[in-house]
Amino acid sequence: MPSQNSQMNSDTANPLHSIRVVDLSRLVAGNMVSHVLADFGADVIKIEKPGSGDDLRNWKEEGVEIFWKAYSRNKRSVCWNLKNEKDKENLLKLVSTANVFIENFVPGKLEEMGLGPDVLHQVNPKLIIVRVSGWGQTGLYRKRPGFGTLVEAMSGYAHLNGFPDKPPALPPLATADMIAGLYGAYAIMVALRNIEINGGNGQVIDVALFESIFSFIASEPIKNRVSGNVSERLGNQAINTAPRNVYPTSEGKYIALSAAVQSMCERLLRAIGKPELIADPRFIDNESRVKNRDAIDAIIGEFISQKTQEENLEFFEKAGVTVGPVLAADAVMTHEYTKNREILSEFEDPDLGSIPAHTPLPRLSETPGKLNTPAPKLGEHTMEIEEELERKDFHHRGH
Repeated sequence: MPSQNSQMNSDTANPLHSIRVVDLSRLVAGNMVSHVLADFGADVIKIEKPGSGDDLRNWKEEGVEIFWKAYSRNKRSVCWNLKNEKDKENLLKLVSTANVFIENFVPGKLEEMGLGPDVLHQVNPKLIIVRVSGWGQTGLYRKRPGFGTLVEAMSGYAHLNGFPDKPPALPPLATADMIAGLYGAYAIMVALRNIEINGGNGQVIDVALFESIFSFIASEPIKNRVSGNVSERLGNQAINTAPRNVYPTSEGKYIALSAAVQSMCERLLRAIGKPELIADPRFIDNESRVKNRDAIDAIIGEFISQKTQEENLEFFEKAGVTVGPVLAADAVMTHEYTKNREILSEFEDPDLGSIPAHTPLPRLSETPGKLNTPAPKLGEHTMEIEEELERKDFHHRGH
């Protein structure tokens, strides 16, 4: 398999082939930022600590770096000790050729290392610096470590997640980090566009995990202002629409059903043989159904419980009602939809032979993302990058 650098030089169809990203981050959010860019051709160079590398490598299954393999494909890895003056000089030299710099230290740490935005912008005035943290670069909590767990708890997300008779539920994956990573990638494209059309200089992008996940429940403060109410945990019901739930079928499997618009709810009630409920004051519109969500759920649940999952799916599909099965990951991998849309593909891996890799997202018709190279071994490209830094043609990209 050719190196990513040679691949990008020969394949300018990758829309970000002229963008170089220096990624000094660890774990999820920063890696998510650079992962999205790498899938579309950006030359992402991970700067890792010699010996141990990015902490994301430690999230393993059967000794395999599964998270690293999923989110660090198409990247290159360099091991530099930034306490070493030569390695620090190399970093600044690399920064001088880059478009984007990503870090997720506790605010102030980068400045302590002598690599604050003022230093980086002196080396490269057009550099876009993405600073990812739990609580942001300013404010009362700026110096606090900010793992996603803490912001998922404090943002109101966990309070809404789970069942009313159970404790608040944290998401099982790094949800806040993933959301923040996508915001960071989007912000980079905005900043690059500003340079392109306005001739602007570089800037600092302040990405806070707390604000990122809080933006997903931004209707809650308005609700509280309007009514004085605070939403509580509803299990699989929704705070804003009804009916919507996960319902058990006759053999103990589940289907998910949502009738979020009036016409769909009316279609559902006709399908289950309850057309008279359309005019029932309890269910006449969405606001009324939300207040009486348990009552309408009981009616729907009773109907669904009489049929198997397959029978329910076939019945509601014919009726034009929006339902779907609840599937575990192994069933998703083999599902006809996943195969038909090619959501997963077998990707060459040096350790496992091949791995199932998710399609680069989002899907662009003219310049789709590509699976070019597997996630790098620790320090795999150190010598390669150091040799490139000595070349006269290894220059600033994209500006």
